[in-house]
Amino acid sequence: MVEQKAMIIGEETVKKYLSIEDVIDCVEKTWRWYGEGSVVMPNKITTDMSELGVAGWFNSMPAYIGPMDVAGIKVVGGYDGNRALGLPYIKANLLVTDSKTGVLRALVSGDFINDARTGAQPAIMTKLLAASTDVITLIGTGLMAYYSLLCMSKVLEMKEIRLCDISEEAMDRFIARFPDAPFKFVKCKSNEEGCRGADVIITITNANADLVEEPWLKKGSLVMTMGSFRETSFDVVRKADKIAVDQVGQSLHRGNVKELAEMGEINENSFDIRIPEVLAGKMPARTNPDDRIYTQIIGTGMLDVALAGLVLEKIEAAGVDVTRVDMTK
Repeated sequence: MVEQKAMIIGEETVKKYLSIEDVIDCVEKTWRWYGEGSVVMPNKITTDMSELGVAGWFNSMPAYIGPMDVAGIKVVGGYDGNRALGLPYIKANLLVTDSKTGVLRALVSGDFINDARTGAQPAIMTKLLAASTDVITLIGTGLMAYYSLLCMSKVLEMKEIRLCDISEEAMDRFIARFPDAPFKFVKCKSNEEGCRGADVIITITNANADLVEEPWLKKGSLVMTMGSFRETSFDVVRKADKIAVDQVGQSLHRGNVKELAEMGEINENSFDIRIPEVLAGKMPARTNPDDRIYTQIIGTGMLDVALAGLVLEKIEAAGVDVTRVDMTK
């Protein structure tokens, strides 16, 4: 009989075996594999429990990563009551199965994986799409912004980081997390001040508002939205020279371009640059330094599943003892 013992991998173990550099490398490889057709990934499904009185929702995000032979699903959601309990609003967990038998290989805590891979995405996209990275503007200075800048600092040369947030205390806490930064921080009094003249503008908020206006953007700028709702005016997208995405199917139904898609102004043929296909060598990234490029990052479960698989590889290679549960009992 096949042994059916599943590993239980907690947050500290994940962090021990997964560096930020590992995350960036794995995210880039997984995007490339997806562009090459070596990944199976259905669109995510959202279960909103609020209609039955539960203040929360969760996404189910399955994937199979062919080159790693890793199958699994990420379950990640937002729970309104978590902060009062001392828990983060977003909670993520990963289930990894044997691709040939369906036997459970591991349950993996997904919080660090979710946060780090979220930050790796703008780092890689900026590397591919930015005409210049001298001046980067971050709108929103929460945890996802921290991981974004941390990852960008590993792969980009940056001179000035402009911060925009409704809370000056939040900006101060953010700056304190980078005590030895080789770039200077500027706290901006308005989003317009932060955006004018910026090379790259990244929105990482829970807002549903026009945080970025089209007249504020210079030639050659890159605007990147990472929130779940609208974060720019419609004209930022309408008047962009190129539109880039991480994955087409989900991009029409979530995030900044959702409303434009519902109005019939955006469809699957509107996306000029698809990052996985760029990395697979099937299309170019930026071709003109003067183009204003708008890009939407939705986030995909394949990245988390691949990273969970990488953690398992590293643990197995190290031969360390971890908690295992006999699933036959």
